[in-house]
Amino acid sequence: MVETSDNITADEPPILAESVPVTMPELPLRRVINTEQQFKAISDAMRTKILGIVQHQPATAKQIAERLGATPGAIGHHLHVLEDAGLVQVAARRLMRGIVASYYTRTAASSTNDLPPDVVGPLPVALDFFSKARDEYIEAGSQPDARGMLAFPHMRLSAARAEGYAMRVEALVNDLIAEPPDPGGDIYGLFVAVFRAPSYVQGPNTSQPVDAD
Repeated sequence: MVETSDNITADEPPILAESVPVTMPELPLRRVINTEQQFKAISDAMRTKILGIVQHQPATAKQIAERLGATPGAIGHHLHVLEDAGLVQVAARRLMRGIVASYYTRTAASSTNDLPPDVVGPLPVALDFFSKARDEYIEAGSQPDARGMLAFPHMRLSAARAEGYAMRVEALVNDLIAEPPDPGGDIYGLFVAVFRAPSYVQGPNTSQPVDAD
């Protein structure tokens, strides 16, 4: 239930007193997105932002609405969609001015996709992540606090070497996900990918002789 004083089901967390702080529970590191319902739930831009907020701190529909400039009713609807898809959960409930407020978190710290083609359609699901990463980077401000080297390199590699780099990228992401959160720190994002460049970049294989023009 989203900020309601209606009857509460038995499997929901106990109601905390107003003076008791709500803490972030320890979440599983990953959840696999593998159903059409889950894919539709994460495809909405507003719901993606909600998942970003409750990944790091429990929040009510009202608190989320204030941060996103939306109405609590609209956020409540999105939370129900995410909850039905198993992507968010009520982590705590607290009595606030006579009303039981539900605090939501994700059900896992991050997610990976294992979706069949008939669910995602003809375009790779990675394109959706590229687009969302770009939007979030822009929303961070005209001068985002980008740490590390900003680069877009291309290198001719064997399939085995490319796979090796992909595994190293995956290990880096896993390290970041498993990093203990610093209560006094800021939230940083990381977006990396190893992919085969388009045909116009490929050119001739350098192991083969190149014909003169």
